[in-house]
Amino acid sequence: MKRAITIAILTTASALLLSGCLESEAEKKAQEQQEASENLWNITPPDESQDKGFKP
Repeated sequence: MKRAITIAILTTASALLLSGCLESEAEKKAQEQQEASENLWNITPPDESQDKGFKP
């Protein structure tokens, strides 16, 4: 009985790891860095509605 429970737990854990449900910290960090680098060039234009311009 103990052997069957142990095999069931190991099978479940390996299935979760192979399916990608449990991501490692390195994968999460790499994904966050990728998203940050993609968003680096998405710069919105400045809001000039409140700009009064330069007055010397």
